[in-house]
Amino acid sequence: MNSEKFNTFYRRYYKVSVKIANGIVQSRFTAEDVTQEVFSYFYEIKERLDASSEEKLHALVVWKTTNKGRDYLRKSYVKREVMFDNDVAELQYRTTESAEAALLGLEKQKYLSMAFEGLRRKNLINYMIFMRVVMEGVSTEEVAREFGYTRNNVNNRVLRARKWLLAEILRLEKE
Repeated sequence: MNSEKFNTFYRRYYKVSVKIANGIVQSRFTAEDVTQEVFSYFYEIKERLDASSEEKLHALVVWKTTNKGRDYLRKSYVKREVMFDNDVAELQYRTTESAEAALLGLEKQKYLSMAFEGLRRKNLINYMIFMRVVMEGVSTEEVAREFGYTRNNVNNRVLRARKWLLAEILRLEKE
């Protein structure tokens, strides 16, 4: 298959591949990555690709995309970083900050998210109390009644959670 035929093949089956991959990985961005890998493979073997029938090509795209999408899901140990539309929009509308400062802000948000996830795994009660008091603004008296603790105990748990989160964020930033 020459380059012109390959380009026609690519244009014809790109959307098919993305649709199949999206059904498997449940993310449009990831589906496009999977499709890119599929067509990179096809490009590497384009000279050996059997283009004698549309049915064969369609079946080959379906087969390769399905396998590549499943491989992607199986390889959960591979760390993947995805930037979502709202992150991109946030970067685009920050006119007073440089791109570097915007990216650093996103990085700090990632560390904060990782720290909260760590607190939730380490001490679920402290996490829940911290969220209710600090994030939701519920009074310590009300939270104490909900959890069956004293107001002082709730305040201590919030303080411990704050200290733990700060230490965890500092640790993550050093890594």
